[in-house]
Amino acid sequence: MPHRERYLFVCENRREESNPKGSCAQKGSEEVLKRLKEALVKRGAHKRVRACGAGCLDLCEIGAAILQEPDHVAYGKVSLDDVDELADCVVDGRVCERLVVFPEKAP
Repeated sequence: MPHRERYLFVCENRREESNPKGSCAQKGSEEVLKRLKEALVKRGAHKRVRACGAGCLDLCEIGAAILQEPDHVAYGKVSLDDVDELADCVVDGRVCERLVVFPEKAP
């Protein structure tokens, strides 16, 4: 498997509809992942940046949630409207500050 510069782990966890916490899948993460992959291909960055589905990231209350590595940041409430901006930031090697919910902690 080729190593990439950055990884976007998109939570696709789905809980029962009655769960008060909700889930990222219920908040649109599956379509966000699909569009994010398309956006990376469109920018010619799919060999440098990998967007992939993940199981529960334990962030569903702020879903749709995405972890960006190696930057160690979590994005929350990501919607389809955010995909192009997020893709542009990641391709440029930046963090999309507007979406950050848990920034990297200082050592």
